[in-house]
Amino acid sequence: MTTTSLSFSPLISTTGTITITITDNVSLATPTDSEHIITKLPSVLGSLKLCKNMDEIKQLHAYITKKGLNHIPTKLVAKYAEIGTPESLEYAKKAFEACNDNEKTANNRYMLNSLIRGSSSAGFCDEAILLYIEMVVYGIRPDHYTFPFVLSACAKGLTFFEGIQVHGSVVKMGLEEDVFIQNSLIHFYGECGEVDLGKKVFDEMCERNVVSWTSLICGYARRDKQKEAVSLFLEMVEEGIEPNSVTMVCVISACAKLRDLELGERVCAHVGDSGLKVNTVMVNALVDMYMKCGAIDKAKRLFDECVDRNLVLYNTILSNYVRQGMAKEAVAVLDEMVRQGPQPDKVTMLSAISASAELGDFSLGKLCHGYVLRNGLEIWECVSNGVIDMYMKCGKQELGRRAFHGVLNKTIVSWNSLIAGLIRNGDVESAWTVFNYMPERDVVSWNTIISALIQESLFDDAIELFRVMQSQGIKADQVTMVSVASACGYLGALDLAKWTYTYIKENEIPCDMRLGTALVDMFARCGDPHNAIRVFNNMKERDVSAWTATIGSMAMEGNGERAVELFYEMLRQGVKPDEVIFVAVLTACSHGGLVEQGKHIFGAMQETHGISQQIVHYGCMVDLLGRAGLLGEALDLIKSMPMEPNHAVWGALLSACRVHKDEKMAAYAVGMMNDSVHERTGIHVLLSNIYASAGKWTDVARVRLRMKEKGIQKVPGSSSVEVNGVVHEFTSGDESHQEIALITPMLHEMNCRLRESGHVPDLSNVLLDVDKREKEFLLSRHSEKLAIAFGLISTGQGTCIRVIKNLRMCSDCHSFAKSVSKIYDREIVIRDNNRFHFFRRGLCSCSDYW
Repeated sequence: MTTTSLSFSPLISTTGTITITITDNVSLATPTDSEHIITKLPSVLGSLKLCKNMDEIKQLHAYITKKGLNHIPTKLVAKYAEIGTPESLEYAKKAFEACNDNEKTANNRYMLNSLIRGSSSAGFCDEAILLYIEMVVYGIRPDHYTFPFVLSACAKGLTFFEGIQVHGSVVKMGLEEDVFIQNSLIHFYGECGEVDLGKKVFDEMCERNVVSWTSLICGYARRDKQKEAVSLFLEMVEEGIEPNSVTMVCVISACAKLRDLELGERVCAHVGDSGLKVNTVMVNALVDMYMKCGAIDKAKRLFDECVDRNLVLYNTILSNYVRQGMAKEAVAVLDEMVRQGPQPDKVTMLSAISASAELGDFSLGKLCHGYVLRNGLEIWECVSNGVIDMYMKCGKQELGRRAFHGVLNKTIVSWNSLIAGLIRNGDVESAWTVFNYMPERDVVSWNTIISALIQESLFDDAIELFRVMQSQGIKADQVTMVSVASACGYLGALDLAKWTYTYIKENEIPCDMRLGTALVDMFARCGDPHNAIRVFNNMKERDVSAWTATIGSMAMEGNGERAVELFYEMLRQGVKPDEVIFVAVLTACSHGGLVEQGKHIFGAMQETHGISQQIVHYGCMVDLLGRAGLLGEALDLIKSMPMEPNHAVWGALLSACRVHKDEKMAAYAVGMMNDSVHERTGIHVLLSNIYASAGKWTDVARVRLRMKEKGIQKVPGSSSVEVNGVVHEFTSGDESHQEIALITPMLHEMNCRLRESGHVPDLSNVLLDVDKREKEFLLSRHSEKLAIAFGLISTGQGTCIRVIKNLRMCSDCHSFAKSVSKIYDREIVIRDNNRFHFFRRGLCSCSDYW
């Protein structure tokens, strides 16, 4: 009798190694001693189970081969496959192929199942599917173990077509009622995005276990069907099925995506009810859910109470703090993590760099960049792009450029990060240069540069760039169209606005709340309140910004009563007002002469809604009272303001003084202004106009001399009108337009016909000390009159003439436009710097109250 010993060094025992002693007569055995060899198999199989790595399995494999233990390869294949590395799977295949035909006949289903399982687990999905095909080609009948393994491979590889074929084989073999196979089918369909097919399998199950429910719940959750996932979970609990930890993590994550704290806490109650042990994975899901639902304190308390904080948990709370705009809190957690937690990875550093950028903390950002470089994390695109963004937000433009140039494999995102940073620092010209130098551009690149042009008030250029974008085959998205709608609104180009709206519909661009609000504002600015309301009514969701845009459209039209109705309707729907919407509704009250309603809303700001009145709200109230002729009340309100009145407040009072011809109040107001307000161009112009209207030419000369000494220039009045897609601009008194030879006779005809109808020019609007004839001539050359005349000669009968003016419309031009609309039977829309005027049949939408 001999003794053979094998030592496996990595395996730990009481002696540091495991020694397998096999008592045998191998050295004396003959080919007829097979019964002795078979009796030794349990010892070898026991040794195989103890193997933990490839070296140990290979040593045992060598021993088995040497001793000729021919029945061992079946288990050996399974052990190699279990390791799940490319090397182990290759050895498993060689061991399988080494079996002779007789051995294959007996054991190959087991070995092939092991190979399929190992390949699938290791992520070699195509290999697993090929092994299944090989099994079928061999004529080996798959069993109830085979199908879950191969379906797992199809799920991981998202090979839907192959999975469908496997499902067909399941049905042909009569295994469709096997609960394990059914669960695998549900999981497969869910991973491939065909949750409805998974639901069909689920509905046909005679018996369901927790895995069945969990597979379908997770399928819904992964496909952004969070409501269905939670609903199914609640149905599962009602049927008495106890959830497991995977179920809970999945459904808690669904609640996080829904941002529904109440529903999340209702789901979490089942953790205690089911007696589940809360592990780190579940804590991570709970912290994420509470953070996303705004319950920051609960999330932090849960985080603090967790004794086993791993890297994933730290990253979860860090990323959520950054997402919530709580960069300081993120830095505090990062500090704790560095001192006593796990080593930060790329996800950690991305959050840390984002927090540095948000705080503008250059020192912290630089430290983070150093850590990234020392640990080789710059190879990750998201990290390197975050570094570029951080330096740009910290105002270190040159370091941002250097970080960009240091990126070895620059992607479109890298270029976009640089462009966005340059724009943020006001260097639009450099951003434009980088944009033109980009090797390729995506929709984000175009959106970024179009948005920058709009910020620079280059609206025509923005529209032109959008057209170039279309010509290059780049499909616009919601962000693109928000920018285009904004440009249309500022241009007041209604035809272009209507085309934009049609483009969105025809290209099926999803109209979310932000885009819907932009479209409402676009139509409002283009003088089309009907379409503005129509878009608003079609919005599925409306936040306070959407209501503000709609109320603003009513204000610009002069429909104060409808604006107030909308405001109270918004409150009834439970939408919380903000400071901006009060500006819109108070402006509407001012334009509509709704003094009492305006006073009530102004008073309710603090008393009912807890919103402090800001200087802009006082400006609206001064304008409201001033327009109504309540100059004394307006002045008293200014005196009671808790802050120093600015030029807008005083300007509102002076405008009212001019309308109501109260130069004494104007002079008193000027005496109360501080020096900074006195320097504003608008204040000097208003004061000069007030004196001119009163015929106090000496005072006019004094104000204008002071303007000249300070280098203050009055902005000339200009108006534009769009004809056949071309915008024509006119300046008061300017006769340089190429069609002036036709415009001048048209102006003469208009003045004659208006005079015959009884129209008398209001010469008080000519603020120069000249004779009556000169005043009449100057008055006839106001920019909006030139634009209207050009509109009449350039468009057909019945076409609406739309004019945009940079200054407030004077009273003479207002009465002139009313008369023209009646005599020439034309609708005329004029947008001045304050509001819209819709002239129809001799009447104006403002009812002469502006």
